Amino acid sequence: MLPTTVLDTGQLEPRERFDFWRHTMATVVSPLDMTSHTTSDYHGRMRLMALEDVYVFPVTMQAFQSRRTPGLIRRSDPENYHLAVVFPGASPLAVSQGAGQDVTGPGQLYMVDSSRPFTVGSTEQDKHAKGLCVEIPRSRLNLPGSTPVGGLLGRSLSATRGFGGLLAQHLSHLCAQHHTYRPSDIPQLAAIVSDLITGLINQTLDAGPPPDPDTAERTLLLAIKLFIEENLADSGMKPTAIAAHHHISTRHLHRLFQQHGTTPAAHVRRRRLERAHRDLTDPAQARTPIHAVAHRWGFTSHAHFTRTYTQHYGTTPTRTRLVLDPERQAS
Repeated sequence: MLPTTVLDTGQLEPRERFDFWRHTMATVVSPLDMTSHTTSDYHGRMRLMALEDVYVFPVTMQAFQSRRTPGLIRRSDPENYHLAVVFPGASPLAVSQGAGQDVTGPGQLYMVDSSRPFTVGSTEQDKHAKGLCVEIPRSRLNLPGSTPVGGLLGRSLSATRGFGGLLAQHLSHLCAQHHTYRPSDIPQLAAIVSDLITGLINQTLDAGPPPDPDTAERTLLLAIKLFIEENLADSGMKPTAIAAHHHISTRHLHRLFQQHGTTPAAHVRRRRLERAHRDLTDPAQARTPIHAVAHRWGFTSHAHFTRTYTQHYGTTPTRTRLVLDPERQAS
């Protein structure tokens, strides 16, 4: 039987679960700046299988956003490729690395390089992220140094056809049948995974048509919305900054949101208000001053926050708090 390690937040107290999972992902994948809309009782589970220095693991986890920043890369870099196959019924994942920005859904996989900054995050907050992941050293792949692997990073690749399909099938087989192999089989199993990933890279580079314009636009908008979610607390996040980060004009940015009946500024304002409203209606944050909640989500003026909040929800932040506090309401 191949040795495996199960890592499950369900074995911990609710308040300890997210920190444990964040540490787990930083150890198994690479150091990441990881956040989630649910941190007080986070659920995550993986079964880790070590094939020498290749790690294979099925994983289920609640919605998340993760970033690998230049600072984290300088701190620690395993020089790995991370690949993930998304399961049916799971939340699609918005992935960005370098020029690659894509949304990877069921039946697809993505690849990122731990030596370059990237972001990966759920696009549907009410669904779990579920998939099969591989961590493999770049040095294990039989690729010439001139291979333009960078063109594949952050892109969605097929997990049903060609080498992508073979890789997904093999990983599923390993996870289901790990008890039928002996420790002496590990070197050969690691070599098979390495060969399949090498084949996937070579085959994809040989095929490579770019996505159609409509798909590219949808993917870009999802990537922009993910960037906004990660930076709601930044009061300097203006349309010009958003456009510059994604290497597009502000006119192009406005056109993307206009197709959905809104503007970039209105979308940012609505998401900030929704985050602030969530905090104001959270009993655990009842003692946090309203101005602190407003500042947390990018509102630099308390008066402006109160005005826009009242317009959006039809009541003031103070009255929202009073509904949750009968004693103060009575007084």
